[in-house]
Amino acid sequence: AAEEDSRIKGIVSWAPLEKGEAARPEVEALAQNKLVKGLRRIIQFEEDLAFCLRPDFIAGVRMLPEYNLTFDLCISHIHTQNTIRLVEQCPDVRFILDHIGKPDIKGRQLEPWRTDIRELSRLDNVYCKVSSLATEADHQNWTIADLRPYVDHIFDCFGFDRTIFAGDWPVSSQAAAYPVCVETLEQLIAGCSQQDLVKLFHDNAEKFYGV
Repeated sequence: AAEEDSRIKGIVSWAPLEKGEAARPEVEALAQNKLVKGLRRIIQFEEDLAFCLRPDFIAGVRMLPEYNLTFDLCISHIHTQNTIRLVEQCPDVRFILDHIGKPDIKGRQLEPWRTDIRELSRLDNVYCKVSSLATEADHQNWTIADLRPYVDHIFDCFGFDRTIFAGDWPVSSQAAAYPVCVETLEQLIAGCSQQDLVKLFHDNAEKFYGV
């Protein structure tokens, strides 16, 4: 798709980082494609909450700076505590948290997600994607008020210097059309400066992924 559409400036690909050093050939092959800017090995579906703390997984993540690759943290809120421990052991890796860590918005559960996010944000090699938050709420009956405490907390923790808008399309379509996702976030951050808007929707992604 990138070969046909010049708007695609970067790719976040998948690699079996849980293989540790044995994953190096696959990482090297991906890194040869200059459009590949980062890797994502989804953690949220792992039943073992300590999956991301396995020595081989940590070793796989640690090799990414050698190839100037970032790592997307795709987790559910139940994985946040161990994710913090992972990041602490990989200080040279640039991480970005997908979907604000998938809190239980539908269940209106703020803790321990709120406390964990505060702790994670203190690690300055972590950015955060603010994406289709309605996906974590009641798909048919969500309101902006449901999302507000979670979004407010993210910007309180990461500010506008380490937050990036992410569309999460087409998954976001379960709860809202893509334009609605954009408009919802704009309403939630109403009153911010034009400079902060440019950071959120453009500059921070360019900086983080090196595009």
